[in-house]
Parts: sequence; C-alpha cells; structure tokens
Amino acid sequence: MAITKVWIEEGCIVCNACEAECPDVFHVTEDSCHIKGDARVDGHENENRDEKAALKADLQTSLEDSIIAAAAGCPVDVIKYDLVVSTEASAPAAPAAVVEPAVVPVAVTPAAVAADPVPPIVVEAATEAVAQVTAVPVIPGPPATVVAEPAPTVVAAGPAPTSSEKAKPRITKVWIEEGCIVCNACEADSPEVFHVTETTCMIKPDVRLDGKETENRIEKNGLKPADGERLIESIIVAAKGCPVDVIKYEVLGDAPVVEAKPHGSPDAEVAAGPYVFDYKSAPNRQVVMPKTVPLPSFHTYTEEQKAAVAADEAKWAKQQADFETAKTKAEAEGKDAPKPPVKAAPKKNETDMEFPVPTEAADPDLLHLMDLLDGKVSQAFEQSGELTLQVHPDGLIEALMFCKGDALLRYEMLADQTATHYPAANGFAFSVVYQLTSITRRKRLRIRVLVKEGQELDSAVQIYPSANWMEREIFDMFGIRFTGHPGLTRILCPDDWEGFPLRKEYPTLGWGQRDIDFREDRSGVLMRMAMEKAGNMGINLKVPKAD
Repeated sequence: MAITKVWIEEGCIVCNACEAECPDVFHVTEDSCHIKGDARVDGHENENRDEKAALKADLQTSLEDSIIAAAAGCPVDVIKYDLVVSTEASAPAAPAAVVEPAVVPVAVTPAAVAADPVPPIVVEAATEAVAQVTAVPVIPGPPATVVAEPAPTVVAAGPAPTSSEKAKPRITKVWIEEGCIVCNACEADSPEVFHVTETTCMIKPDVRLDGKETENRIEKNGLKPADGERLIESIIVAAKGCPVDVIKYEVLGDAPVVEAKPHGSPDAEVAAGPYVFDYKSAPNRQVVMPKTVPLPSFHTYTEEQKAAVAADEAKWAKQQADFETAKTKAEAEGKDAPKPPVKAAPKKNETDMEFPVPTEAADPDLLHLMDLLDGKVSQAFEQSGELTLQVHPDGLIEALMFCKGDALLRYEMLADQTATHYPAANGFAFSVVYQLTSITRRKRLRIRVLVKEGQELDSAVQIYPSANWMEREIFDMFGIRFTGHPGLTRILCPDDWEGFPLRKEYPTLGWGQRDIDFREDRSGVLMRMAMEKAGNMGINLKVPKAD
C-alpha cells in the first residue's frame, strides 16, 4: 500500500500533533497546517486542499505509517489522504494455467476449520484482499457454525505449493465487545495493539488498515498482515487473560498454543537486575518538543512583534495585488470593478485587562549593573514591575558580588534559587534563577543565567550561604553541578537514585527499584497490574516475598 496524496481540510486548530508525528510532511503555521513543498511533486507549500498534489514517489510508501498515525491522532479530523493498494502480481509473467472454479458457499464446522484451516492451494497473486476462511475463538456455549465466504477466482502459477510453503498463521481482525472493565491487562500483554482509555479499550491505529482508533466493534476492520502475523501470540495471550472475555479475534491458519499470563498472582515473577531506560523500546515516553520555548525574553518579544507587523504588511500587499488583478480582469470583460480592499483596523480591547509584556530596562539598578558588568549582560528588561538581568555564565559570580556589596544596590539576601528545564531550546538546556531581595531598600531583583547540558556553574555559597541547600536541590532534581560547593550531594532523593526527577524527559512514575506490598483484594490486583505495566516503561518492580 502507498499514500499518493494528503491534504488538510478546513478547521485546523493548530495543535502541532501532526508535525510531531510526521515532520517530513506536515508544517504547522500560526493559523493552519501545510503540506511541505519538499514532500510534494509540485513543490508548493499550502494545505493542498484545492490542488490535491501528489506526494513524491519515494515518500508514498516510506511515510505511510507516520501519515496514517498523524491523521488518526488529529483531534479535529482534518487530515485526509488517498491510500492505494498495490496490485502488482507476484506470480511469474507467463502463468501455466488459469482455473476458474465455481463459486459455492460451504458450511464449515469449527472442527473442520481447525483440521484444515487453509485451502489446499493458496496463491497470493492479484492483491492482498483474498477471501479467507476465519476461525473464531471457541466461546463456551452451543457449537457455532462458520460460513466460508465465496472463493475468488484463483490464478494458478505453476505447481501447487507444498504444506511447508503455506502462509504463516496470523490474526486478521481483532475487536472489543461491550463490557470492558478497564483493567489494563490487555495493554500490558500486547501494548502495540491495545490502548486502554478511561472508559474502554481501543485497537491502536498503527496496526489497523484504516488507521483509526476505536473498539473496532462496528467496523471489524482488518489488521495489517505483517502485524497480524508478528503479534498473533500476544493478542491470543491478551484475549485469554481478559477477566471479562471481551477481546475477540479472527485467525487465519493454525493458532499457536499459548498460555495467559497470571496477572496479579503472588507467584508471578518480574525480571530482576538493573534496568536501563531505552526510549526506542518505549516510544510513548519520548519527549514531544514544544514548538516554542516559553522563556521570558525581551529580545524574543521584540522579534515576534516585528514578525507580526511584517506579516500584516505582506497580507495587505497581497490583498491590494489581488484587487488590481481582479480590477483589470473586470475591465477587460466589461464588468463592474470590484470593491477595493479595506485594511483591517487593530482589534479593540473590549475588557479592562492589560496583559504584561516585557519592556526595555529603565530601572536605575538594571542600568547600574549593566555599566558595572561591561558586556557580560545578555539582556535586561522589566515586566509587571519585576526586574530581570540575564548574564553570561562567566559573569555570574561577579554580578552576585556587585548585587550584595555595591553601596547603590545592597541586595543582602538570596531569597530563592531555582532552575527550569527547556529541552527544545537552542543553545541552552536549563535556566538558573537567583531571586535577590534588598531588605533595607525593600526591592527585588532576578538574576538569570542560561546553562548548556553538562555545563557547570560557580557556586554562590561563597557570597550567599543560603545557596547551600538550594544548589543541592537543583543538583538533585536537574543534575546541574556547582563548582566550589562545600558538599554537593542529593538532598531529597536517596544517594543511589537514578536520574533527575524535574527534567522534562523523566518518566512520570520514576526510575529505581522499590519494594511494594499489594493488597489481596480487587484494588490490590488492579494496582499491581498497573505497576507491572509501568514497569515496562521505566520501573524495576521488585515484589517482596515472605521469608
């Protein structure tokens, strides 16, 4: 299969989900989503709503899964595409014979299907959409009758394949009946197929042919053949382990014999040993980088304002050019001239709310520090009456010494010292902020420094002793080291704790090994199952055993 075209319908809410899923095709702007020119045959970049331009040939197959995933994840369902099924025959160019048997419905009992689930001759020639005799898992009750679908025309391409050449068994369809209790057992057994929400269980779009995520109860949409063959055992295990028996599936071929995992059993062992978190094996734990970095910055604000003004001017110029073109066309056709465009007036603030914006530094303290530091200041600005001075890392200690010792400043107290992680920023990874207070002058000042990954800062303990525990907490939570600190050790987490909990990529449930005792009632079983599921994402769960 291949996706030949993809376009964006009206109604995009600019959520950035599609670009995060498939950045090679989608580009989210301020007001809509575009199909990139690099991915299109015509080289244009827009919604592709009117042109329906085709994707480049080399991308139609390679980006199929990511485009389907982006369309399925769109919250307003505006991503549309054309999906074409390959019809190239895999048989030799000159077939030996053509056999066209009559189409006769056949009633087959479950025993007969189990004895010979695959027809004697199976030739995958024209297309993947071949009618199949499917076996439904045996459910307690009266024996069911499975009716085989009419057999299609079969093109024989030589001798009949032997039994060893028959296709491997695979799951063709899987769906969820009503009655799911949201126990998470199925997702723990087969996370690539099942997704448990707050109310029910879904079949993931990545393994479905239609790319949708639902219970698949009504559609009965098929699984992708490769996934149905690869995940057959995990799906059967999940169906057997379902406590309310709502997972149903159809299997082509001899289903393998597998045993359900004993969820919640006290004898169930969890793999021991050190755990190394691997983002490739758990892609749902990867950090989705934000499109913009929410770092308060006067420089960024001024650049955004200039860009907004330039965009408005370009839009107005385009409206005027379109008017001149329409006017010339109307004159040539003898029609009335169109109305000239009217430039949009700035929106009036209907409320009494005024949003604070950064302004250029005018406070005497900021101006005095900029003169003292002489080029070691990145930017200084005011916002909502707060003073911010951003300095280079090599000028941090000098700035703190001036703030405390200069007679015009006298910021005697370091009230707080914090840090923030910006994983999508360019040129830095963290910001460390020093909140200074002048008790005698009743004034406050914020000193900020941007830090790269692995970069160390000079400790402020020599100037402000109160920085001791604050810097230990920053090291404990973010991993930022401070040179010259008298005892830089963890302060909140144990000394052997793995990772830094306030970084954005840190798993929600954390790393490390913990002994947890579960209750024996239903809530304890569900808690254990949830923790085992989390263990696949980053926790080494060690279940205590009585001596």
